[in-house]
Amino acid sequence: MSQQVYLSSTLADLAAYRDAALKALVKLGYRVKDSYRASAEPPVDQCLADVRGADIYLGLFAGRYGACPDGYGGKSITELEYRQALTTGKPCYIFIRPLEEITGKDLDSVQGKLESHQKLLALRDELTTGHAAATCAFFSDPTDLALKITQALPRVEDDPLSPRRGGIFNETAPHPGQLSSGLLIVGIRGCADQTVETLRQALPPDWQATTALVSPESFSDGQERLALDRSLSRARCVALHLTPAGLARLTENPGSGAGLSRMLAARLGSYSVLLEALPAAGIPQDWPAPAATFPVGDWLADGSGAIGGELARLVQAFPLATPGHRDVTNPRLVGLAYSVLAMTRAEAEQIAANPELIRDELGRKPFEFFQSVVGSLTRWVDRYGPCRHDWQPFGNGSVRQLLDDVVRTINEQRVVAKRDQSALLGNHIRLRYYPFEPEAFATDTPDWPLLEAMRGRGCLVLVDELSTLHPTLAGKGNLFLSDPAVTVATLSGVDPAVFSLDALIDSPQKIDVLVDRFANKLDPRCELAINNRARVRRWLRLSLPETLAGAEAQGADPNRREEFRRTLAGGI
Repeated sequence: MSQQVYLSSTLADLAAYRDAALKALVKLGYRVKDSYRASAEPPVDQCLADVRGADIYLGLFAGRYGACPDGYGGKSITELEYRQALTTGKPCYIFIRPLEEITGKDLDSVQGKLESHQKLLALRDELTTGHAAATCAFFSDPTDLALKITQALPRVEDDPLSPRRGGIFNETAPHPGQLSSGLLIVGIRGCADQTVETLRQALPPDWQATTALVSPESFSDGQERLALDRSLSRARCVALHLTPAGLARLTENPGSGAGLSRMLAARLGSYSVLLEALPAAGIPQDWPAPAATFPVGDWLADGSGAIGGELARLVQAFPLATPGHRDVTNPRLVGLAYSVLAMTRAEAEQIAANPELIRDELGRKPFEFFQSVVGSLTRWVDRYGPCRHDWQPFGNGSVRQLLDDVVRTINEQRVVAKRDQSALLGNHIRLRYYPFEPEAFATDTPDWPLLEAMRGRGCLVLVDELSTLHPTLAGKGNLFLSDPAVTVATLSGVDPAVFSLDALIDSPQKIDVLVDRFANKLDPRCELAINNRARVRRWLRLSLPETLAGAEAQGADPNRREEFRRTLAGGI
């Protein structure tokens, strides 16, 4: 039977180490519990009860002593957890980071907390002399810590009568794309670092709150955006914390505020704002409208750390603000990244008014082909909207609505097919939108590492064949789309009675890398010229779970091309 480990440490300075320790323990077959977060109950009482209920205590110690609750003799929660484990006779595994390897704010001595520093030194001295070498070790980095945990703790023997289980709540081992954070609080670095952490600690434990800090001055930098995107890729909901100083820095750096808010809104479908000493009317008009705003300044000024006042109203109202916010306490979700290569309405109107742009930029054959294609379509410009995912491939609903509908069908199925069980591991899908920006899809751009990370997690791209003839979009994304890790389909509004599949493939409209994946490599995760809503629904229904599973192609179908020809005109 699986055993439970209580993982103890200070938080802000050891986040990466805690994550490494958690993964190592889960791989060994342990369940992991930690409850060092403020709640409606006294945090220390909850922590000590959890230590008593665990089978093993594992403590990580570095350069911070930790918070000291009232009424416990000036001892920190971290030390109290350790002493509770000793008192109750738990097996104790101690891992210590050398002080000489710690710098900056991760040291109490640097922060001027001299009393805490002295208490920490005394505790570290006790830990290094009071335990046998087999249960006390030093670690240097997260990888080293994970290795030493693996070496120190025995692997839990699997119960032969039940499937292997693990994780914090003794559930099935998590899906690699699982959304592990209920609420990501984004703050402005240098303005609200401690405030953001205070909010995180005070929220209910089942919100699984996390934090991320951004610098407006460097938000256009690829690494800054990549770090934020990684946090967003694991979050179910997001809130931006704003102070007057933070808002001033966002507005002083052109594009930072609007770019940050658009990124939050696009990835998670909506975002909220936590306001400290700011009115809701102070949010700039060029930002996407937040789903909700919540004042938190009075609660922060009170300094109690308990759930009450503004924070209590936030906890109560947040899940009701928008349907997406209800996910804040739902851990069984995976994120599906998607993008849409299609014209906007403005771009469609541009080439409708001046089709010679295609001839001037791409040549005579693409221009003539474009003229022949749009000649068979009625009111084709009306199929495009303000955003690329507003494109209506078949004139009866946008791509965004189509994907929402297919995902809802997958999530609400009463009897889950075996292939979906294997791919989703009991999770539901949440869409994560990445706007297709043509200038970003090149290896020398700041956003390329972000796109590589998205591709590595598994993603879907839907391509409008007609839009590949627009000079702004022609050839863009080909390198990205050539990767077999990307699930991709091109949708065609062209009447199949006028243009056969072979004609489409051989036309100037073709995307060479996709033709190769489809016609030569027979890649099941690549389809071309899907020409009606029923067929694209069927393809999406089959492909989306496999995209999230990250599985490689399950072999090629030698009859694939001929079958596609036969069904092109008939639908389902």
